[in-house]
Amino acid sequence: MSRRLYRAAGVVTFAAAMGVAASAAEMPNLERGRGLYENHCVVCHTPKIHSRPNRIPLTIDELRKIVNDFARSENLHWSQQDTEDVVWFLNQTKYRFQSL
Repeated sequence: MSRRLYRAAGVVTFAAAMGVAASAAEMPNLERGRGLYENHCVVCHTPKIHSRPNRIPLTIDELRKIVNDFARSENLHWSQQDTEDVVWFLNQTKYRFQSL
């Protein structure tokens, strides 16, 4: 099973365990998150921002808040799904927090 499918299966399993109906539209999309990040965030953020010693965020919830605040401040009109896709991308590629 590919790494992406394995991760997606974990999200579906978690959602089912929580009694939540998980449709494809609700699952975070790594590539869509990458695209949103590369089109909107890397204009100001270099890759070094995610590995600095005093890095922010320290939790997945802080990461989500930072992404939401950025989208609002830039007037991007991102949906909750857009935010979750970017959070998923950043978590999988930079931060590696344990849960979403």
